[in-house]
Amino acid sequence: MLNKRFILFLLLAITFSLASAQQNEADTVRYDYSFSFNNGLYTSFYSFRNNAPIPFERFVSPTFDEKFFKNILKCETISYYDENGTLNEIPRKLIWGYASNGKPNILWAGKFNLIPYIGTISHFMSTETVTRYINSTGTMMYDPMYIPSTQTYTTEELMHYFIDMNTGNITSYGSNSLLELIKDDSEIYEEYASLRKRKRNRSVMEYVQKYNKKHPIYFNK
Repeated sequence: MLNKRFILFLLLAITFSLASAQQNEADTVRYDYSFSFNNGLYTSFYSFRNNAPIPFERFVSPTFDEKFFKNILKCETISYYDENGTLNEIPRKLIWGYASNGKPNILWAGKFNLIPYIGTISHFMSTETVTRYINSTGTMMYDPMYIPSTQTYTTEELMHYFIDMNTGNITSYGSNSLLELIKDDSEIYEEYASLRKRKRNRSVMEYVQKYNKKHPIYFNK
């Protein structure tokens, strides 16, 4: 027979485990569009995932004013007071993003960008400077001794990205990236992979939504 002390210990362990699980469940909430993120600056992806930014009012340099988000991109270091009142200094390159008015933004391509679609697979857009090349061959294009000149020009283009909310990895938007992100769900993966290439390209967000619905995301309150 089991020792009475061992049985008591086992019951206490189970009780503690259930209490911890209930506490964790009580501290988190399933994300939907009504969810409001805590306002402040994220120093990492995990401070975003834990809904634990540094409140704006704690910043010393730059100070939180109407130019804060512009000024922060110009700083090499950022200083703020932590919850214990200790002054801390961190390099700007650690900044992941911020939340304002309950909406999260990510620092990408040298600017802050709103994350308008949030799920286990999230999606955001960013305008970026892209260099394009033009080959000019003229009438001598068939001459084997002719070396065509190359002209370049730059343009601002809107780029789309995915955020893997399990890892923080950011990948380019598209069917190939999506196949990698949904490979842990064999049912959705096989259904999406079986589509013709053109259909897959047209159905990217449809399957992002399908995956996110089946795999909801939770945030700390």
